[in-house]
Amino acid sequence: MDFCKTFSALLLLWGSLQGYAKISTKVISLQQVLYTELQTLERSAVVMHPLQATPGESALGRLRTVFHEFERQNQESITAILRVLALVDHTVENTIQDCEKVFHLPSLDSANVLFRDVTRPLLLRVETLCQQIASGSVDEIESTMVTVEREANSYRQRLDETKRNMQIVLHALDNSVEIFSLSSEFDVLFEEIEQINSTIRESILTAAGNLRTKQRLIGDEILQLRGTNDDADMYAAITNFMKLLDNETELLVEDLAEQLNDWFNQTADMFNLVQEEIRNIPRELMEYPMESFLQHETSLKCLAECSNQNAVEKIQENLESILQCFNIANDTERPFELVYHHLSQMADNVQLVMQDILHCHQSTFRDGYDVNDLEDIPSCFALAQSILDAMEDFMESRMDEISFHVDLSMYYNELKMETCVFYRAREMMLSVSSLNHHYRKCNMANEIEL
Repeated sequence: MDFCKTFSALLLLWGSLQGYAKISTKVISLQQVLYTELQTLERSAVVMHPLQATPGESALGRLRTVFHEFERQNQESITAILRVLALVDHTVENTIQDCEKVFHLPSLDSANVLFRDVTRPLLLRVETLCQQIASGSVDEIESTMVTVEREANSYRQRLDETKRNMQIVLHALDNSVEIFSLSSEFDVLFEEIEQINSTIRESILTAAGNLRTKQRLIGDEILQLRGTNDDADMYAAITNFMKLLDNETELLVEDLAEQLNDWFNQTADMFNLVQEEIRNIPRELMEYPMESFLQHETSLKCLAECSNQNAVEKIQENLESILQCFNIANDTERPFELVYHHLSQMADNVQLVMQDILHCHQSTFRDGYDVNDLEDIPSCFALAQSILDAMEDFMESRMDEISFHVDLSMYYNELKMETCVFYRAREMMLSVSSLNHHYRKCNMANEIEL
C-alpha cells in the first residue's frame, strides 16, 4: 500500500470520526493495516550514516552532522505520526486528548536545513490538523486534510530525492578521499626516485674507482723500475701525478654527489608539495559547495550534481598525469651515463699515456743501453714530465666538462619537471574551475525557479 494514499486515508478517517464517540471494529482493523504500512516507512528511515565528525571541525564534518541529524529527526517524526495513529482507540476523546501532545517535538524548531525543507512542512500540517481536531474546528478539518494529503505526496518525493542526493554526495566524498590519497602510487614512485639516487651514486663511485685503479697499477709498475739517474725525478713526477689524479677525482666525486643531493632534495621537495596538495584536494574541491549548502545558500541537489563522479574521475586523471612528471629515471640517468663514459674514456686515455711512459722507462733496462751514448735524445723523464703536465691540464678540463655537463643537465631536468607539474596542475585547476562553474549554474537555475 502506498504511504501517501494510506496517510491520506488516515487523515480522512479522522475527519469522519469527529462526529462519533465510538470507533468501529472496522476502523480499528484499518488502523492496524495503516500502522503496519507506516512502520515500513519508519524502518526505511533508520539512520544509515553514523556521525563521524564533531560540529565545527570542517565543512565535511558539519555536513555529515547535518545528514545524521536529519535522518534522526526524520525518523523521530515518522515515529510521532505512528504514535498518533496508535492513539486511535475505541473512543475519539482519547485521540483528541493526546494528539496535540504527541506533536510537541523539539525537532519542529530544528535549524537543520534538510529537516526544515523535507519533513517539517508535513509535520506542521499534521500539527495543524491535530489542533483543529482538539479545538473542534469541524469546518476547517476537511480543507486541512486536503492540504495534508498534497503535502504528504510532496514529502515522500522530497524524502526520496533527498536520500538519493545524500547517497551521491557521501559516496563521491568517500571515493574522492580514497582516489586522491594515491598513497601507494606515491610510495612506489618515491622508492623509484630513491633507487635512482642510490644507483647513480654507486655508479659514480665505481667509475671513479676504476679510473684510480687503472692508473695506480701502471704508476706502481713505473715506480718499481730502478737503474737510471733520473729515477728520483721520475718517482716524484709519477707520485705527484697520481696524487693530482686522486685529488681531482675525489673533487669530481664530491661535486657530482653534491649535485645529486641537490637534485634529490629539490625533487623530494616538489614531490612532497604535490603530495600535500593532492591530500587537500578533496577538502578544497567540495569546501565551497558544502559551505554554501550549510549556510542555506544552495540546495542539496546542486551539491549532489557538484559531486558528480565523472568530474571526480576527470580530476583523478589530471592528478595521475601530474605524477607522471616524476617518472624521471631516463632523464636523470642520461647525464650520468655520459659521466661514466667520459670517466671510462679518460681512464683509457691516461692509461695509454702512462703505458708509453712505462715502455720508455723499461727501454732503459735493455742490454747495451748507455745513457752517455744518448746525450742528444731526450730522457724518458724529460718526455714524461711534459706529457704529465699536459695530462694534468687534460684531466682538469675533462673533469670540469663532466661537472658542467651534469650541472646543466640536472638544471634542465629540474626545470622540465617543474614545468610539467605546473602546466598539468593548471589543467587540474581548470577541471576544478569547470566543476565550480557547473555548480554556480545549478544555483542560478534554482534561484530562477524560486
